[in-house]
Amino acid sequence: MGSTTGEKDGDRVEYPTFEETWEFSDLVLVTKQRKFHVHKAVISMWSSTLKCKILDLDNSLELEIEDGESLPSDDVLQLLQTIYPPNKPINEDNCEKLVKLANRFSIFELLRRCEDFLIKNKTPTLVLLLFAQDQNLTKLLSKCIDYCSKQSIDELKKTMKFDKIAPQNLCNLLEVRCLKMEKKLKRSEMRSWELTCTLRAIHESWNKKEGACITHRKNGMHQENCNECLHAIRRQIEKLCDLALDNPSDQSD
Repeated sequence: MGSTTGEKDGDRVEYPTFEETWEFSDLVLVTKQRKFHVHKAVISMWSSTLKCKILDLDNSLELEIEDGESLPSDDVLQLLQTIYPPNKPINEDNCEKLVKLANRFSIFELLRRCEDFLIKNKTPTLVLLLFAQDQNLTKLLSKCIDYCSKQSIDELKKTMKFDKIAPQNLCNLLEVRCLKMEKKLKRSEMRSWELTCTLRAIHESWNKKEGACITHRKNGMHQENCNECLHAIRRQIEKLCDLALDNPSDQSD
């Protein structure tokens, strides 16, 4: 069978190369560059597309998998080493290649794992948005749309890829951006209302007993020439200002 050496979780491991018949292998996947000795059961379990082709093989032991579009043998090897034990890890070097092959052969579980890797490890740029759009990675696409919606349309238009955004995804991006702007506007309006109330309360404190010292509170009015009254008013204003500044409605996204 042959094997190649690599690392997994920091340990040295050997991955099969599929270059010759090995334990119970009963199928040969054929590309223009190379043949891969595999197992019908394993391939059928992962890929519904290849399973249908295997069922149509009759008695043939070989299956042509290129369908007119050439496949780099190294990419096919990466795919097989990922789905066969000890399961080569998904990483930045092989992930996008695996996504394309997983889509091509309907390997949905591998597609899900690759999408999870990209969501966790890649910055959601406009370029990644287009990749998610082309490869139908809906969760990754949603994350990229949310991230790109934070940029202005002028900033996005400066990139050469902007005109490649699908109309529906562009609409989704603009919708998310509008919703965020509406949310900020509501917060701004709420903040304005809160500050107005604070200013009114500060103004009214001059005419309330809370703005007078103990001596003059009995009369219900502060005295401007009384230092104790002025200190009481100052404490009241500071209290109102602290409440305004600490208001949670002013928090941003």
